[in-house]
Amino acid sequence: MLKKFRKIWNRDLWQPLVNRAFTRLVLALAASLLWNEFVNGGLLSMRAYAFLFFGVLFAVAAWMSYLRLDGIRAPQFDKLLFDWKRKPKRTYGDMIDYVNEKPIDFEELEEDEKCLCLLLADTACSLIFLVLSLI
Repeated sequence: MLKKFRKIWNRDLWQPLVNRAFTRLVLALAASLLWNEFVNGGLLSMRAYAFLFFGVLFAVAAWMSYLRLDGIRAPQFDKLLFDWKRKPKRTYGDMIDYVNEKPIDFEELEEDEKCLCLLLADTACSLIFLVLSLI
């Protein structure tokens, strides 16, 4: 499987990977803080319960991405929840210079590259939340 990762990975995947990981990390942190403030009321430890929950949730999401990368057609929750935007139709002309080239967005990646980005982003978020839950 490591050979497959190396075959798919290229330098253009850094930006979508960091964007996905940072967004997921911030949203999960905000959700855990809101849970601690409004639902929990200070009864339970946020680190022991909320961070552990999100660490396990991201580990399950990473496992689903791994299975999708391995060839099993598992559901993609990103597409189900966040695919409301209509993509604009663009016309492409001649490209003279690559200096002003726009960075690659997540939606422009191939299916294997998307699965690899999601796998690495979910794994990073899972490790961060699991370490925070142990502290």
